[in-house]
Amino acid sequence: METPEDLSGPGNAWDNAPPRATKQPKDALHVVVRTAGERKPLPGIRMHVWKGLAADSIQQFANGVQCLRPAAAWASVAMDATMLQLIQIAESMERYGLATLADLRAFTGAHRFHGKRRCLRALAIARTDSASVKETELRVRLDLRGLPAFAINYVVAGSAYDSRAEHTVDLAIAQYRVGLEYQGNQHRSDVRQYRRDRDKLGALAALGWSFFEVTQADLNSEEALDRLAMRVACVIAQQTGKEPQIACLTYARIARAA
Repeated sequence: METPEDLSGPGNAWDNAPPRATKQPKDALHVVVRTAGERKPLPGIRMHVWKGLAADSIQQFANGVQCLRPAAAWASVAMDATMLQLIQIAESMERYGLATLADLRAFTGAHRFHGKRRCLRALAIARTDSASVKETELRVRLDLRGLPAFAINYVVAGSAYDSRAEHTVDLAIAQYRVGLEYQGNQHRSDVRQYRRDRDKLGALAALGWSFFEVTQADLNSEEALDRLAMRVACVIAQQTGKEPQIACLTYARIARAA
């Protein structure tokens, strides 16, 4: 499955729910034990005590190696991941068929562990059908700026490629005909993909849509995200007659509104 990048690195430091600070190396192997007596100081190993770890949270492979089941593994990083990372991992697990959001909710409700409240908050925000960790990041960070809820992988009625495959938009506010798509490097380096993107952009514009192509540069700072959110707000304001506004919400706030 996809895993989120290190958000503490340059260009991705902004997150209003930071993880627990640690001095452990980033490439450490994480091991879970049931009692403090089992924890041993070993180089390159970070041991965690989970007193309430249930037997059904563990899976054993044919070679005898044991590891946490996906839902338990997700819960185990609750105090080390950022809130955005928790959401990204949950949606990625759903996307790759490792655990559904319903599975994660069931596990979180049935077990005791540090970070349970953070997991419940992340699950209130997480959505099905996201296509990538970057799409999740874009959606959540714009939610934190108070924009209307986005539809994921929205199918635009009456718009299609020459193959008759319908045009879809990564994120859409259909009421105001606003669409956003995250464009990775392949969208520029692949000539066929680039032409498909241009075709879709022109078709959507003809139907009155305002379309924003988003790249990593737009996610690299709070200021760049503010500019993007304000542009979307301005498109909406042109249709509502109200002043364009963005907010600075918390994860707790958007979780309550979900």
